[in-house]
Amino acid sequence: MTRSKKAIGFFVSLTFLTFGYFAFTTKEIQPFSDFALLEWQIKLALQGTFHLHYEYLLEDPNFQFFPLPDIFFHVHNGLPYSTFPNFYPILFSPIYACFGILGIKLAQLVLFFLSIYIFYLMNKDVSSTILLLFGSTISIYVFLIHETILFLFLEVLVLYLYHRRWTGFSGLLSMCLVWMRPEMIFAIGFLPLCFTKEHNWKRFVFIFFITGTLFSILNQITLGTFFPLRLVKNSGFQFRTDTSFYLFKIWAEQVPIFILFVLSFIRSMVRKVFSYQNLVLLLITIVMILISPNTGGHNTPRYLFGLIPLYILVLRKNEIAETQITKPWIFILFILSCYSLNTLFQQTKELRKISKYQMNTVQEITKIKDKVLVFNNSDFSFVVAPEFMSLPFSKSEKDILLLRPDYDNKTLIQILTTKHNQSFTFLELPPSPIPLRPNVAEIIFQSQIKYRISYRYQLPEVLLPIQATQCLLEVFYKP
Repeated sequence: MTRSKKAIGFFVSLTFLTFGYFAFTTKEIQPFSDFALLEWQIKLALQGTFHLHYEYLLEDPNFQFFPLPDIFFHVHNGLPYSTFPNFYPILFSPIYACFGILGIKLAQLVLFFLSIYIFYLMNKDVSSTILLLFGSTISIYVFLIHETILFLFLEVLVLYLYHRRWTGFSGLLSMCLVWMRPEMIFAIGFLPLCFTKEHNWKRFVFIFFITGTLFSILNQITLGTFFPLRLVKNSGFQFRTDTSFYLFKIWAEQVPIFILFVLSFIRSMVRKVFSYQNLVLLLITIVMILISPNTGGHNTPRYLFGLIPLYILVLRKNEIAETQITKPWIFILFILSCYSLNTLFQQTKELRKISKYQMNTVQEITKIKDKVLVFNNSDFSFVVAPEFMSLPFSKSEKDILLLRPDYDNKTLIQILTTKHNQSFTFLELPPSPIPLRPNVAEIIFQSQIKYRISYRYQLPEVLLPIQATQCLLEVFYKP
């Protein structure tokens, strides 16, 4: 009893120290890539705009030069919509308006600990609670502008409601979760196997599909597709061995509870104690790793994060729920905590490095005199674009354009001449995937216009090998 109380006190103290440390060390991490995109969506939501803003909508109705990669936006009725659902931006926009990024981090911290507490209420098992707290590196997202912590909270809430036999409401929330994160269908599909057959799984499934049907109809009306945008934009999936191998690697590295789950499965097989839940969950993990379109970004396997609470439920399924911690579990939890914290330190270090590169790049690009910047690398433009994307009725510091294969040169010149620009700068990270096509004259508004290369130079004082090319616009014929 005394040992258990000391252990609980240790893990509580470790929690406060850990989150205090990360709150301090992540202050300098500025939003980048999809973090910045979500921040932009929050700003748009504050203005009552739920589609992405594009400065050159009239000149480029086909979005040939829209600065975001195709996978991040969907066009319907001539407007671009982010594939990140607006639920998170709408929910957090009032907090952002009042308290900024710090307010969002505090709100996510509250949601994270609410998730831990609700998970504890299910069985009042201290070991399971600490496993959720320190069994993975998902907590890094507390300090980033991202949906991950919100979705963890919703998943834990779904599990709690199902456990309490409120299966109808659980089914409704489950579909909300799946609609925003389609990969969660695997976790939700496994959910009934975590509990006894006494739970009304038929009502859960019925409400789940009814809600999905309603969402599908509404989605068709508002966005022109019966399926979630994230599913639509990832429909061109191609299996890649290197992606699957890397995803498995970072999953094993960053979610030590998965290793614990595998060891438990092997032990049960050696002892000839078969558990179909363990086998099904392991197969689900393998399938998700194989079919994931990418690693999820930020060097974290976030597509699989929905499996974390399920591992814990299966691991502790045959254990007696205890408000105390047994000696073997004290040792296991201590090892897992130390490993996870070390991994979190490394992740934070990497995120700070990425943020440093991002801010350095943005600062140097800001020094370029030309207002219009043209990119030919979608990853490069995605890093930079959200920093400069404007809001409705406001002017952006820079206008970002992205070249796509077989782009229309006439449309590009129309965009460039709309605001009477005399020149623009073409930015590329070698090797260049899409070259410019200078000296091709286009007739626009009874004028013959072309652009020519003025000079090339390496962007100075930048941490990446960025090559800049200034191009001048020339009107060399007027009738």
